[in-house]
Amino acid sequence: MLVFSKEKNLKIAIISGSNRRNSQSIRISNILFQKLRFLNINVSLVNLEKENFPFWQDDYDDLTSPHKKAFEKTSLLLKDAEGFIFVVPEWGGMVPSQVKNIFLLASNNELAHKPGLIVALSESMGGAYPIAELRSFSYKNTKICWIPEHVIIRNVKDFFPDTDDRLNSRIDYSCKMLGEYSKALKPRSLAKLQISFTISGFT
Repeated sequence: MLVFSKEKNLKIAIISGSNRRNSQSIRISNILFQKLRFLNINVSLVNLEKENFPFWQDDYDDLTSPHKKAFEKTSLLLKDAEGFIFVVPEWGGMVPSQVKNIFLLASNNELAHKPGLIVALSESMGGAYPIAELRSFSYKNTKICWIPEHVIIRNVKDFFPDTDDRLNSRIDYSCKMLGEYSKALKPRSLAKLQISFTISGFT
């Protein structure tokens, strides 16, 4: 049994990965929100149903770009977070384009060297493909650190925490593990780090 030491200053952001109204993604995200709050973790929620991010364009690096400004608020929220939960539905065996867009709009300033937990959802018996897809491509430029744990909620419409003890326990364990990874990888100011190394005689 994992005993999680509660830490009030820890900040986790949940990204609800569906743009559909009243989606299962936001329902599960709200369940996770309450679980993290119970652990005394500060939680923020990015709901892709409410956020109207434009798809990435090649002018995004221009600071005056409307695409840059549209993502600015969420960018600050992600920068402030010390860990992430991505709640991702499986659509046609794939990650929704809105979720992929987050990894194009975000840079390593928002996500780098911070732990992430993937929670995949399926209305039937799927759910494995979003896990494989996110683990295989999304870390390359963002440098997000996916933790070994993940959660797949199959037949998601039928899932409620009080009706599936086994899956609910796995979710609790995964949330606690994310908290532990977040504490271990918690960003520190570079000014406080005393790093010395020697390369070809130079220190």
